[in-house]
Amino acid sequence: MNVIPPALGGKPRVGRRHFERVLNISNNKNLMAKVLYARHYARLMFDRELHDRLLNEVIEAQPDIPGYALSNALAQQKARELLNSAEDYF
Repeated sequence: MNVIPPALGGKPRVGRRHFERVLNISNNKNLMAKVLYARHYARLMFDRELHDRLLNEVIEAQPDIPGYALSNALAQQKARELLNSAEDYF
């Protein structure tokens, strides 16, 4: 999933609403949604504060939630990778 920047005709605010809806529907249990939100929205908008907050929430969360355990474990791994590369991006 790639969000297109406003300068190219994209609607990132609509994308943000979709990410927030996914988090709401899953009661914040789907940690991968936060990783994708950070990667595809916060980075696109150069919103370092949102980026780091989302990824730190993923890292600090308890991943062993029934139905989400594997995805959440992978999300935590990806969150660490994205945080480690943040200085190069921002």
